[in-house]
Amino acid sequence: MKMKFKKILALILAGIMGSLASGCQKDDNQQSEADSSYGEYIPFEAVTDIVSGRDDIYAVLKVVTSQYWQDIIRGMTDAANEKNCNLYVGGCIVESDYAVQEQMMKEAKNRGAEAIILSPANSNYLIEPVKKIHDSDIPVILVDTILNGEDYDTCLMTDNLKAGAMVAEEVIRLMHEKGVPDYEDAQIAVQIASESSQTIIDRIAGINQYWAVYAPPAWKLIDDIKVNDGDIEKARQNCLDFIDQYPDLKAVVGCNNSSTVGFVLGLKESGRTDIILSGFDFADETAELIASDEWTASTVVQRQYNMGYDGAIMAADLINGGSTDYKFVDTGVLIVNSENYDSYVNEVNN
Repeated sequence: MKMKFKKILALILAGIMGSLASGCQKDDNQQSEADSSYGEYIPFEAVTDIVSGRDDIYAVLKVVTSQYWQDIIRGMTDAANEKNCNLYVGGCIVESDYAVQEQMMKEAKNRGAEAIILSPANSNYLIEPVKKIHDSDIPVILVDTILNGEDYDTCLMTDNLKAGAMVAEEVIRLMHEKGVPDYEDAQIAVQIASESSQTIIDRIAGINQYWAVYAPPAWKLIDDIKVNDGDIEKARQNCLDFIDQYPDLKAVVGCNNSSTVGFVLGLKESGRTDIILSGFDFADETAELIASDEWTASTVVQRQYNMGYDGAIMAADLINGGSTDYKFVDTGVLIVNSENYDSYVNEVNN
Protein backbone atom coordinates (compact mmCIF):
# COMPACT_ATOMS: atom_id res chain seq x y z
CA MET A 1 0.00 0.00 0.00
CA LYS A 2 1.25 3.47 -0.85
CA MET A 3 0.58 6.93 0.46
CA LYS A 4 1.45 10.01 -1.59
CA PHE A 5 3.40 12.84 0.05
CA LYS A 6 0.67 15.29 -1.07
CA LYS A 7 -1.86 13.36 0.99
CA ILE A 8 0.54 13.33 3.94
CA LEU A 9 0.93 17.10 3.67
CA ALA A 10 -2.84 17.56 3.88
CA LEU A 11 -2.92 15.41 7.00
CA ILE A 12 0.01 17.33 8.44
CA LEU A 13 -1.86 20.62 8.16
CA ALA A 14 -4.97 19.18 9.76
CA GLY A 15 -2.95 17.53 12.49
CA ILE A 16 -0.90 20.60 13.36
CA MET A 17 -4.06 22.73 13.64
CA GLY A 18 -5.66 20.13 15.87
CA SER A 19 -2.59 19.81 18.02
CA LEU A 20 -2.54 23.53 18.72
CA ALA A 21 -5.96 24.15 19.10
CA SER A 22 -14.90 0.65 40.75
CA GLY A 23 -12.31 -1.13 42.62
CA CYS A 24 -10.79 -4.30 41.17
CA GLN A 25 -12.23 -6.33 38.31
CA LYS A 26 -15.38 -7.96 39.63
CA ASP A 27 -14.93 -11.34 37.96
CA ASP A 28 -11.63 -12.42 36.45
CA ASN A 29 -13.46 -15.20 34.58
CA GLN A 30 -16.10 -12.97 32.97
CA GLN A 31 -16.29 -13.14 29.17
CA SER A 32 -14.94 -10.07 27.42
CA GLU A 33 -17.80 -7.76 26.48
CA ALA A 34 -15.98 -7.15 23.21
CA ASP A 35 -15.98 -10.75 22.01
CA SER A 36 -19.02 -10.41 19.75
CA SER A 37 -18.80 -6.73 18.88
CA TYR A 38 -15.55 -6.30 16.95
CA GLY A 39 -12.65 -8.04 15.28
CA GLU A 40 -9.36 -9.46 16.38
CA TYR A 41 -7.72 -7.92 19.41
CA ILE A 42 -5.64 -8.80 22.45
CA PRO A 43 -8.03 -8.85 25.42
CA PHE A 44 -7.30 -7.19 28.73
CA GLU A 45 -4.91 -9.15 30.89
CA ALA A 46 -3.72 -8.31 34.38
CA VAL A 47 0.00 -7.48 34.43
CA THR A 48 0.11 -6.86 38.18
CA ASP A 49 -1.21 -8.88 41.07
CA ILE A 50 -4.92 -8.12 41.44
CA VAL A 51 -5.77 -7.03 44.95
CA SER A 52 -9.30 -6.23 46.06
CA GLY A 53 -9.81 -2.59 46.99
CA ARG A 54 -6.97 -1.19 44.88
CA ASP A 55 -7.53 1.31 42.07
CA ASP A 56 -7.99 -0.19 38.58
CA ILE A 57 -6.05 1.23 35.62
CA TYR A 58 -6.70 -0.05 32.08
CA ALA A 59 -4.26 0.45 29.20
CA VAL A 60 -5.49 0.30 25.58
CA LEU A 61 -2.48 0.12 23.27
CA LYS A 62 -1.90 0.21 19.50
CA VAL A 63 0.34 -2.85 19.76
CA VAL A 64 1.10 -5.16 22.66
CA THR A 65 3.65 -7.71 21.51
CA SER A 66 6.59 -5.77 20.03
CA GLN A 67 9.72 -4.93 21.98
CA TYR A 68 8.90 -1.21 21.96
CA TRP A 69 5.44 -1.72 23.45
CA GLN A 70 6.69 -4.28 25.93
CA ASP A 71 9.00 -1.55 27.27
CA ILE A 72 5.98 0.72 27.71
CA ILE A 73 4.10 -2.06 29.50
CA ARG A 74 7.09 -2.70 31.73
CA GLY A 75 7.16 0.97 32.71
CA MET A 76 3.42 1.00 33.43
CA THR A 77 3.69 -2.20 35.46
CA ASP A 78 6.53 -0.87 37.61
CA ALA A 79 4.60 2.33 38.30
CA ALA A 80 1.34 0.50 39.06
CA ASN A 81 3.12 -1.72 41.56
CA GLU A 82 4.76 1.32 43.12
CA LYS A 83 1.36 3.04 43.44
CA ASN A 84 -0.43 -0.13 44.62
CA CYS A 85 -2.81 -0.21 41.64
CA ASN A 86 -4.21 -3.03 39.56
CA LEU A 87 -3.18 -2.75 35.91
CA TYR A 88 -4.86 -4.42 32.93
CA VAL A 89 -3.38 -4.20 29.41
CA GLY A 90 -4.90 -5.01 26.03
CA GLY A 91 -4.87 -3.66 22.51
CA CYS A 92 -4.90 -4.05 18.77
CA ILE A 93 -3.49 -6.78 16.59
CA VAL A 94 -3.55 -4.43 13.58
CA GLU A 95 -1.89 -1.19 14.63
CA SER A 96 -4.35 1.06 12.79
CA ASP A 97 -7.50 -0.62 14.17
CA TYR A 98 -9.04 2.34 15.98
CA ALA A 99 -12.49 0.70 16.05
CA VAL A 100 -11.06 -1.98 18.33
CA GLN A 101 -9.74 0.70 20.64
CA GLU A 102 -13.09 2.48 20.81
CA GLN A 103 -14.80 -0.71 21.91
CA MET A 104 -12.04 -1.61 24.36
CA MET A 105 -12.36 1.77 26.05
CA LYS A 106 -16.10 1.12 26.46
CA GLU A 107 -15.28 -2.28 27.86
CA ALA A 108 -12.75 -0.82 30.30
CA LYS A 109 -15.35 1.69 31.52
CA ASN A 110 -17.94 -1.05 31.98
CA ARG A 111 -15.45 -3.13 33.93
CA GLY A 112 -14.88 -0.31 36.39
CA ALA A 113 -11.75 1.40 35.08
CA GLU A 114 -10.83 4.36 37.25
CA ALA A 115 -8.28 5.63 34.72
CA ILE A 116 -7.45 4.70 31.11
CA ILE A 117 -4.05 4.93 29.44
CA LEU A 118 -4.44 5.10 25.66
CA SER A 119 -2.09 5.08 22.69
CA PRO A 120 -4.48 6.25 19.95
CA ALA A 121 -4.50 4.28 16.71
CA ASN A 122 -6.22 7.22 15.00
CA SER A 123 -5.68 10.76 16.23
CA ASN A 124 -8.92 12.09 14.72
CA TYR A 125 -11.49 9.30 14.87
CA LEU A 126 -10.96 8.66 18.57
CA ILE A 127 -11.52 12.29 19.64
CA GLU A 128 -15.22 11.80 20.37
CA PRO A 129 -14.93 8.35 22.02
CA VAL A 130 -12.23 9.69 24.33
CA LYS A 131 -14.34 12.76 25.12
CA LYS A 132 -17.20 10.50 26.24
CA ILE A 133 -14.86 8.60 28.55
CA HIS A 134 -13.29 11.77 29.91
CA ASP A 135 -16.70 13.44 30.42
CA SER A 136 -17.67 10.50 32.64
CA ASP A 137 -14.93 11.57 35.09
CA ILE A 138 -12.45 8.85 34.08
CA PRO A 139 -8.94 10.30 33.64
CA VAL A 140 -7.42 9.60 30.21
CA ILE A 141 -3.64 9.65 29.80
CA LEU A 142 -2.17 9.39 26.30
CA VAL A 143 1.15 7.71 25.58
CA ASP A 144 3.18 7.61 22.34
CA THR A 145 0.56 9.40 20.20
CA ILE A 146 -1.52 12.55 20.67
CA LEU A 147 -5.18 13.19 19.87
CA ASN A 148 -6.25 16.22 17.84
CA GLY A 149 -8.66 17.21 20.58
CA GLU A 150 -8.54 18.55 24.12
CA ASP A 151 -10.52 16.05 26.19
CA TYR A 152 -7.72 14.13 27.86
CA ASP A 153 -5.56 14.91 30.85
CA THR A 154 -2.01 14.74 29.51
CA CYS A 155 0.05 13.17 26.73
CA LEU A 156 3.52 11.70 27.19
CA MET A 157 5.35 11.19 23.95
CA THR A 158 8.22 12.14 21.70
CA ASP A 159 8.19 15.56 20.04
CA ASN A 160 7.75 13.90 16.68
CA LEU A 161 8.27 16.98 14.50
CA LYS A 162 11.68 17.36 16.11
CA ALA A 163 12.39 13.63 15.89
CA GLY A 164 11.52 13.58 12.17
CA ALA A 165 13.93 16.43 11.55
CA MET A 166 16.63 14.55 13.47
CA VAL A 167 16.16 11.50 11.25
CA ALA A 168 16.41 13.61 8.08
CA GLU A 169 19.56 15.30 9.40
CA GLU A 170 21.05 11.90 10.19
CA VAL A 171 20.30 10.53 6.71
CA ILE A 172 21.99 13.52 5.07
CA ARG A 173 25.00 13.17 7.39
CA LEU A 174 25.35 9.45 6.70
CA MET A 175 25.02 9.91 2.94
CA HIS A 176 27.80 12.49 2.99
CA GLU A 177 29.87 10.20 5.22
CA LYS A 178 29.36 7.35 2.75
CA GLY A 179 30.60 9.56 -0.08
CA VAL A 180 27.40 10.22 -2.02
CA PRO A 181 28.10 13.42 -4.03
CA ASP A 182 25.62 16.28 -3.71
CA TYR A 183 25.14 16.28 -7.49
CA GLU A 184 24.37 12.56 -7.77
CA ASP A 185 20.75 11.52 -8.22
CA ALA A 186 19.68 9.78 -5.05
CA GLN A 187 16.31 8.38 -3.95
CA ILE A 188 15.26 7.97 -0.32
CA ALA A 189 12.39 5.63 0.55
CA VAL A 190 10.04 6.04 3.50
CA GLN A 191 7.55 3.59 4.98
CA ILE A 192 5.09 3.88 7.84
CA ALA A 193 2.76 1.70 9.88
CA SER A 194 -0.36 3.86 9.70
CA GLU A 195 -1.70 6.80 7.73
CA SER A 196 -3.94 7.97 10.59
CA SER A 197 -1.49 8.24 13.49
CA GLN A 198 -0.57 11.81 14.38
CA THR A 199 2.79 10.46 15.55
CA ILE A 200 3.56 9.30 12.02
CA ILE A 201 2.13 12.42 10.40
CA ASP A 202 4.33 14.64 12.56
CA ARG A 203 7.44 12.57 11.86
CA ILE A 204 6.82 12.86 8.12
CA ALA A 205 6.32 16.60 8.55
CA GLY A 206 9.62 16.91 10.39
CA ILE A 207 11.44 14.91 7.71
CA ASN A 208 9.93 17.02 4.90
CA GLN A 209 10.62 20.34 6.58
CA TYR A 210 14.27 19.56 7.25
CA TRP A 211 14.82 17.93 3.85
CA ALA A 212 13.41 20.90 1.96
CA VAL A 213 15.93 23.23 3.57
CA TYR A 214 19.10 21.16 3.94
CA ALA A 215 19.16 18.28 1.43
CA PRO A 216 20.96 18.70 -1.92
CA PRO A 217 18.42 19.21 -4.74
CA ALA A 218 19.51 15.99 -6.47
CA TRP A 219 18.56 13.95 -3.41
CA LYS A 220 14.84 13.21 -3.53
CA LEU A 221 12.40 11.72 -1.08
CA ILE A 222 10.45 9.18 -3.14
CA ASP A 223 6.96 10.51 -3.82
CA ASP A 224 5.12 7.55 -2.35
CA ILE A 225 5.13 6.11 1.11
CA LYS A 226 4.44 2.43 1.63
CA VAL A 227 2.18 1.47 4.54
CA ASN A 228 2.66 -1.80 6.45
CA ASP A 229 -0.10 -1.64 9.13
CA GLY A 230 2.42 -2.65 11.77
CA ASP A 231 3.05 -5.96 9.97
CA ILE A 232 6.80 -6.66 9.86
CA GLU A 233 6.46 -9.17 7.04
CA LYS A 234 4.64 -6.59 4.93
CA ALA A 235 7.32 -4.06 5.86
CA ARG A 236 10.04 -6.48 4.71
CA GLN A 237 8.29 -6.92 1.36
CA ASN A 238 7.88 -3.15 1.03
CA CYS A 239 11.64 -2.83 1.36
CA LEU A 240 12.24 -5.36 -1.41
CA ASP A 241 9.68 -3.56 -3.60
CA PHE A 242 11.46 -0.25 -3.08
CA ILE A 243 14.74 -1.86 -4.11
CA ASP A 244 13.16 -3.33 -7.25
CA GLN A 245 11.32 -0.15 -8.25
CA TYR A 246 13.90 2.59 -7.60
CA PRO A 247 17.35 2.17 -9.19
CA ASP A 248 18.86 5.21 -7.46
CA LEU A 249 17.84 4.11 -3.96
CA LYS A 250 20.51 5.30 -1.52
CA ALA A 251 18.71 5.37 1.85
CA VAL A 252 15.57 4.13 3.59
CA VAL A 253 13.70 5.65 6.52
CA GLY A 254 11.44 3.67 8.85
CA CYS A 255 9.07 5.96 10.73
CA ASN A 256 8.25 3.44 13.45
CA ASN A 257 9.48 0.14 14.84
CA SER A 258 7.78 -2.24 12.40
CA SER A 259 8.87 -0.15 9.42
CA THR A 260 12.47 -0.01 10.62
CA VAL A 261 12.65 -3.74 11.35
CA GLY A 262 11.07 -4.49 7.97
CA PHE A 263 13.73 -2.40 6.26
CA VAL A 264 16.43 -4.23 8.22
CA LEU A 265 15.11 -7.62 7.12
CA GLY A 266 14.68 -6.53 3.50
CA LEU A 267 18.16 -5.01 3.29
CA LYS A 268 19.73 -8.13 4.76
CA GLU A 269 17.78 -10.38 2.40
CA SER A 270 18.84 -8.31 -0.61
CA GLY A 271 22.43 -7.92 0.57
CA ARG A 272 22.32 -4.20 -0.28
CA THR A 273 24.97 -2.95 2.13
CA ASP A 274 25.25 0.22 0.05
CA ILE A 275 21.82 1.43 1.21
CA ILE A 276 21.71 3.53 4.39
CA LEU A 277 19.07 2.87 7.05
CA SER A 278 17.70 5.41 9.49
CA GLY A 279 14.67 4.65 11.61
CA PHE A 280 12.94 4.60 14.95
CA ASP A 281 13.28 2.40 18.04
CA PHE A 282 15.84 -0.16 19.11
CA ALA A 283 14.62 -3.63 18.22
CA ASP A 284 17.20 -6.43 18.33
CA GLU A 285 17.27 -6.58 14.53
CA THR A 286 17.99 -2.86 14.26
CA ALA A 287 20.67 -3.01 16.94
CA GLU A 288 22.41 -5.84 15.08
CA LEU A 289 22.57 -3.77 11.88
CA ILE A 290 23.96 -0.72 13.69
CA ALA A 291 26.62 -2.84 15.41
CA SER A 292 27.74 -4.48 12.15
CA ASP A 293 30.72 -3.17 10.21
CA GLU A 294 28.99 -4.09 6.92
CA TRP A 295 26.05 -1.70 7.19
CA THR A 296 25.46 2.02 7.69
CA ALA A 297 22.54 2.46 10.06
CA SER A 298 21.15 4.53 12.89
CA THR A 299 17.90 4.84 14.83
CA VAL A 300 16.04 7.31 16.99
CA VAL A 301 15.55 5.78 20.41
CA GLN A 302 12.53 6.98 22.32
CA ARG A 303 12.09 6.93 26.09
CA GLN A 304 9.19 4.51 25.91
CA TYR A 305 9.74 3.03 29.36
CA ASN A 306 9.38 6.56 30.76
CA MET A 307 6.15 7.06 28.78
CA GLY A 308 4.65 4.00 30.41
CA TYR A 309 6.03 4.63 33.88
CA ASP A 310 5.12 8.32 34.06
CA GLY A 311 1.74 7.64 32.45
CA ALA A 312 0.75 5.13 35.11
CA ILE A 313 2.06 7.37 37.90
CA MET A 314 -0.11 10.20 36.57
CA ALA A 315 -3.10 7.88 36.23
CA ALA A 316 -2.82 6.81 39.85
CA ASP A 317 -2.41 10.40 41.04
CA LEU A 318 -5.41 11.61 39.02
CA ILE A 319 -7.60 8.86 40.44
CA ASN A 320 -6.80 10.15 43.89
CA GLY A 321 -7.53 13.81 43.25
CA GLY A 322 -4.23 14.95 41.77
CA SER A 323 -3.80 17.22 38.77
CA THR A 324 -1.45 17.53 35.80
CA ASP A 325 0.71 20.59 35.16
CA TYR A 326 1.18 20.06 31.41
CA LYS A 327 -1.02 18.94 28.53
CA PHE A 328 2.03 17.63 26.66
CA VAL A 329 5.22 16.11 28.05
CA ASP A 330 8.15 15.54 25.68
CA THR A 331 9.85 12.37 26.89
CA GLY A 332 12.91 12.94 24.69
CA VAL A 333 14.91 10.96 22.12
CA LEU A 334 18.47 9.93 21.33
CA ILE A 335 20.03 8.99 17.98
CA VAL A 336 21.98 5.74 18.27
CA ASN A 337 24.53 4.99 15.56
CA SER A 338 27.91 3.29 15.24
CA GLU A 339 29.60 6.13 17.12
CA ASN A 340 27.66 5.74 20.38
CA TYR A 341 26.26 2.21 20.05
CA ASP A 342 28.51 0.63 22.67
CA SER A 343 27.98 3.37 25.24
CA TYR A 344 24.20 3.25 24.74
CA VAL A 345 24.07 -0.53 25.16
CA ASN A 346 26.20 -0.31 28.29
CA GLU A 347 23.88 2.37 29.68
CA VAL A 348 20.78 0.26 28.99
CA ASN A 349 22.29 -2.92 30.44
CA ASN A 350 23.51 -1.17 33.56
